[in-house]
Amino acid sequence: MDNPQPKVSDCEYGWVAGFFDGEGSVLLSIRAKAGKGEGPKIQPQAKVTATEVEGLNALTTILDKAGIAYHVVWYQPKGQMKNGNSYKRAWCMTIAGHKRCCRFFQWITPGLYLKKERAEVILDYMSLRQRHSDFRTPIQEDEIALALKLRQLNLKGKAQPYTEALRLNTERPGASSEKLAANGLKGAFARWGIRN
Repeated sequence: MDNPQPKVSDCEYGWVAGFFDGEGSVLLSIRAKAGKGEGPKIQPQAKVTATEVEGLNALTTILDKAGIAYHVVWYQPKGQMKNGNSYKRAWCMTIAGHKRCCRFFQWITPGLYLKKERAEVILDYMSLRQRHSDFRTPIQEDEIALALKLRQLNLKGKAQPYTEALRLNTERPGASSEKLAANGLKGAFARWGIRN
């Protein structure tokens, strides 16, 4: 007999959507130079940061029921409050990577209010990335445009111009043609099945 996963109730779903609307972040992290071709890399992420352990327990219980993977880290924020006391110990829950974020944002976006537009931008980005048959395909101009749009939404119109010039890598994923030539036909054949 099957052991069905517990279902998330409407009340629990609404609580997570509200909690994420208030405490969460929708991110497309941009690394200007990454990988072999030193083209940009963009990683989708959802983050929630807070201090109360009860909120963390409720959130992780509901995400477990929904089958959403996450990572939690506890940390001590640096600095002090105006009254001289140290900040409370905090936790940060991260959902990172294309597949995990796709699953999370497809699930949570209908229930969002404040962050709905941002969630739709990240879903549009992930939809564009899914059109590539190879995950190593270099980032395209329309994908960078969505990442920069999300950055502006997150900074509420106060976004500074992106200071790092983003040079698109237009080479096909994998080893460069010079490297393949140095390795001989074996390398090209092993990677792409090409024989001369």
